[in-house]
Amino acid sequence: MVLAISLRINNMFHKLRLQLTLINLVIIAALFLILTIGTYFFAESQMKTHTEDFTRKIIFDIQAGIIKDIPLNGPINREDHPPSGEQRPSFPPPPGPRPDHPLVFFVKTDPNNKIFFESSSQPLESNQLFALVKKTLDEVETTGTITSQDVYYYYCKVPLQNQPGMLLLFQNFQREKDLLRSLVTALLFIGFICLLLSLGGSLYMADRAIIPIRNAWEQQKCFLADVSHELRTPLTIMQTNLEIVFGNQEETVASQHKWLHNIKEESDAMTKLVNSLLFLARADSKQPLIEKKHFSLSEAITRSLASFSPLAATKDLKLHVLVNPDIYCYGDEGTIRQVITILFDNAIRHTPTSGQISLHLQQNPKNIILTFSDTGEGIPQKHLGKIFDRFYQVDTSRFKGGTGLGLSIAKLIIEAHNGTIQVTSEPMIKTEFLITLPIS
Repeated sequence: MVLAISLRINNMFHKLRLQLTLINLVIIAALFLILTIGTYFFAESQMKTHTEDFTRKIIFDIQAGIIKDIPLNGPINREDHPPSGEQRPSFPPPPGPRPDHPLVFFVKTDPNNKIFFESSSQPLESNQLFALVKKTLDEVETTGTITSQDVYYYYCKVPLQNQPGMLLLFQNFQREKDLLRSLVTALLFIGFICLLLSLGGSLYMADRAIIPIRNAWEQQKCFLADVSHELRTPLTIMQTNLEIVFGNQEETVASQHKWLHNIKEESDAMTKLVNSLLFLARADSKQPLIEKKHFSLSEAITRSLASFSPLAATKDLKLHVLVNPDIYCYGDEGTIRQVITILFDNAIRHTPTSGQISLHLQQNPKNIILTFSDTGEGIPQKHLGKIFDRFYQVDTSRFKGGTGLGLSIAKLIIEAHNGTIQVTSEPMIKTEFLITLPIS
């Protein structure tokens, strides 16, 4: 049964790891796809803008009579002087294999859409040119891209100025389209490589993300196991003592006092444990643990000492108390007294006969400082970092009492007051708790 549960838990964590990895990969792939699409459309827009500006300048020069023809090779033919008052437009460096101008040509048509002039740079056969011109004239837009014989052209058409008909200027846009395709192919290839690399990174990050979840799960398992153990032990003792009492039904209550006293002690221990668990459950659910108000911390500690003095006297323990008067705190008096109770209870249980327990309360301009120490058995160095963990006990035997929850509750209470609690210890010499609380 335990093995089956363990396998089920491992499968759960394995599925969670895969889910985190896939989610991360999907997010990265989506972002890269958005980047690729955005890059493509931006580059295409820039190319179209550049081409449109260029063709408009050429159209202006043709309409103005500056450009008479565009030869197949060589520079664009221009008149030596532009018309009076006109500024000759500057042309960008021509792309493509021809150094003098881009793959540009133009044609002129009459009102019947028949071609009566074509530039020398026109590279198409007559039927191909006729189909391209007809297709362009059928377009609603005056500028745009068009396809002919699997070649992209950017076109611009305007009416002739001095006679009826149309002027159509074409620029081969195939090279730009091929560049865009190459760009997209390169981005997709790089994206695929990046996805493969991110797969390893995602698996690593998923493993790191699962660590605190797995630790929390292990802590929860340990917590439930410790609670079960702590509750089972007093229940077993109570059941055993009750069986003894029921087995001696003819005895008087006074004669059964020993067994009834044991039941009462274990019942009190269970009540204390349940109350501690409820406190920790409230802390885990982020419920408020304290209700703050001003109170005299000096008087609160003095009252707590009064209840522990008789218990300390039964073990012949010396109490050395130095409480400065009129020290006030803004916090929850009940929970602060609970911290004092936890520290005294631990000290009395772990300090041998004739030992000493000391408490010193003082105040500086910034903080209230409570120092609590005893000359008990102490805490080995390897345990100091864990004593505030739940159910952690240096001595795992139960004959000294305690559940291992007291110090974890004390730490929660002090932190809820925006304070700190620290511990130092020299085994068999001294253990000291230093509590610092802010002055309101």
